[in-house]
Amino acid sequence: MAEKDKQHYLDAEMSSGAPTPYKEQSLEDLDVVPFEELSEEERKAERWFLWKLDIVFTLVGFLGYIFKYVDQVNIANAYVSGMKEEINIVGNQYNYFTTLFNCGYVGVIYISCIAVSHFGPHYWLPSAELIWGVMTCCLSLVTNYKQIYALRFLIGFAEGTAWPGYITVMSQWYMPQEVALRMGFFTCAQSIGSMFAGIMQGALSTTLDGALGRSGWRWGFIVNGVCTIFVALLAYFSIPGFPDKPNPLAKWYLSDKDYEIARRRTARVKREPLKPINARSFLKAFKYWQLWAIAITWAFGYNIAPSNYFNLWLKSLKLPDGSPRYTIAELNYLPVVGFSLQLVATVALCWLSDWLGVRLPSLLIHAAINLASEIILTIRPENRVTYMIGWYLNYMGNVSYVLLAAWATTFLAHAPDVRTITIATGTIMAYLNNGFITLWTYPAKQAPNWAVGAKFYLVSMAVCTFGFIAIAWGLRFEERKRLRREGHHVPKPHPLAFFWT
Repeated sequence: MAEKDKQHYLDAEMSSGAPTPYKEQSLEDLDVVPFEELSEEERKAERWFLWKLDIVFTLVGFLGYIFKYVDQVNIANAYVSGMKEEINIVGNQYNYFTTLFNCGYVGVIYISCIAVSHFGPHYWLPSAELIWGVMTCCLSLVTNYKQIYALRFLIGFAEGTAWPGYITVMSQWYMPQEVALRMGFFTCAQSIGSMFAGIMQGALSTTLDGALGRSGWRWGFIVNGVCTIFVALLAYFSIPGFPDKPNPLAKWYLSDKDYEIARRRTARVKREPLKPINARSFLKAFKYWQLWAIAITWAFGYNIAPSNYFNLWLKSLKLPDGSPRYTIAELNYLPVVGFSLQLVATVALCWLSDWLGVRLPSLLIHAAINLASEIILTIRPENRVTYMIGWYLNYMGNVSYVLLAAWATTFLAHAPDVRTITIATGTIMAYLNNGFITLWTYPAKQAPNWAVGAKFYLVSMAVCTFGFIAIAWGLRFEERKRLRREGHHVPKPHPLAFFWT
């Protein structure tokens, strides 16, 4: 019985229902019908609903996140494409560009998750995207590092709404065995955005450099910003809101029946609607051990900070005659290989996770890849190719936070406010890690011979590996408690059963 209920709880194939006008409904008000018991017509209606949600919402969100990440990393591409010399950037000023961005980013995340719960995501998220698009265009006008400091902080403040906001929306619409692959697909925009940024900056540095009196790196900011503004306008019409809070501008592709289908799907997995977060519910969320465990391993399992400094190592390499080993275009193109590997690893591990219906095996594969990378980067072999392999492996180590978010979506379905704050807290801790610890681990003035470097990330990844296992055991334990409370007989599990969580 317990195993049947467990499978029922994790079932990704949800029910549909007859089209009805929206009204406030509790889970008890909705008929829960297994997907396999629906009529063929109802199954087709649900598949069509899911297809529309994927094509419109997930695709537009994917495009938006591509340009979000282009806007986020284009500072690195501009730095190696002439900005350093033109603006006269010295010392650790480059590090502070990232740090100030991260300060703005983390400063808005809790504010944003509260705003989304009150007003819905369909106006809040596109408006923030519009603002950071305009600010990105303004970066093309800077004349000194102080202006970059201010704009990077403002861009970070606006961009901080995107990742936790979109993941919160996905966690309300997609089912447990659907969500990891969608989150992974959405996260692939990070890799594609970084690839696109490098390719675009490399192309602009050679084709538009000097056009209308502007450097190629300045044109990069203009193109990035205009694309972001365009996608932000699309987002007003594509973000569906929540199943219980429809976006009226999204009715062109989601009907009343589609929203009813969505509400019945969430009822199937006992997922409560996200209610407005107030001070009491916000503080109460921090009493959940799941929040702290997931957020901490999220921050230190997201272990790709070294890859952010790959281009500084490349820039330091010289030929025997003392000239740079790589051209400006090559400095932009070589990281594209790493982002390609990142994309493949993210899709593969998220697909495996959804296919198996569990997260821990994919997390342990992620940990093994990351540990191998950090070991190579710590040893710093003299062979340039071997060292480069270590850098490229590091790009593949970013999938853990997607799988942790999927865990939160599944096991905190009964507490959507806690899930939302967990996702926000994990994001904040990850950016604090990347934004401040890197000042100690990877100061730009020590490049390419960093004193700490990958050593810190090797230790943190080893600790997180045990953290993943501990969380899996804890989630299994809590699930058994829940089933017992509901009156089900739960047999004693195999000692290693938690590995299949």
